[in-house]
Amino acid sequence: MIKKIVIVSTILILIIVVSFFAFYYYTKVKPNFQTSSIDLKPPISISLVENYFKITYNSSLKLFSECPFSDTYYIESDNLLAVIALKYLNNSLWKIVWQNIERNITISPYLALMNVHNFTWKFNTPITVHIYGPIYTIEFNGSSYLSWYEYADTSFLYAIYEAENGNISIAEKVFATTINNFWNGSGFIDAAFNGGTFDSYKLALAIIAWKYIAHYNETFALQYLPIIKQIYNISSHLQSSIGGFFTNYVIREGHVIAEGNVNTETTSLFVIAFLMQP
Repeated sequence: MIKKIVIVSTILILIIVVSFFAFYYYTKVKPNFQTSSIDLKPPISISLVENYFKITYNSSLKLFSECPFSDTYYIESDNLLAVIALKYLNNSLWKIVWQNIERNITISPYLALMNVHNFTWKFNTPITVHIYGPIYTIEFNGSSYLSWYEYADTSFLYAIYEAENGNISIAEKVFATTINNFWNGSGFIDAAFNGGTFDSYKLALAIIAWKYIAHYNETFALQYLPIIKQIYNISSHLQSSIGGFFTNYVIREGHVIAEGNVNTETTSLFVIAFLMQP
């Protein structure tokens, strides 16, 4: 009898959690990013990026693959971010994918990009969880605490999280500290830096965090406009001929050289970064 009660309780909790995410994503009022006087031309080809999503979409699974010609699919972070990116592209496919993945969404730093922020910012290290077949997800419940402040990406996501919770001064402080500690004029040198190759997606997250803060305090954001323009310039060299954005890059003799592969997580983040207006 006790076992049955526990099972029923667990099912009810799952239903509540799924309903919560669905309610938040479909009804939450997003910040109006169309009111600023800041004008930045997005260095992205929309037609190419639409091609990327076309070639990575599996209509049977209703999911986007990790990268082109891959048979691996991630709910978090790839398809979660793809849903957000597709909304910016006015592509109705986002609804199909979202309805397919919403039951598997868990608490993660990327929820801040969905304007979901009523959770405690405390995560363990991410681990890969197998769902079934070629489908996986990332959950932040590893064996050790995630020191988010040691990484540019999670620091920017935390700044967004605080901005959404109305703590603008904290968001500004986190953003400024992240730029001052990790930005070297070419890329972000944080705890994950390998000594020569920069992570592209951190550029996108810097832009997104900056635009979030600009919505609330344009005066603060304008102080960092020169750096954002540097980031835009570097990013302009990272879109591939099939539309996706490369995961890494190096700077050699002043030239940006894209490296690595193109993937759905990185591409989605750049779509969000460039199509969102400050």
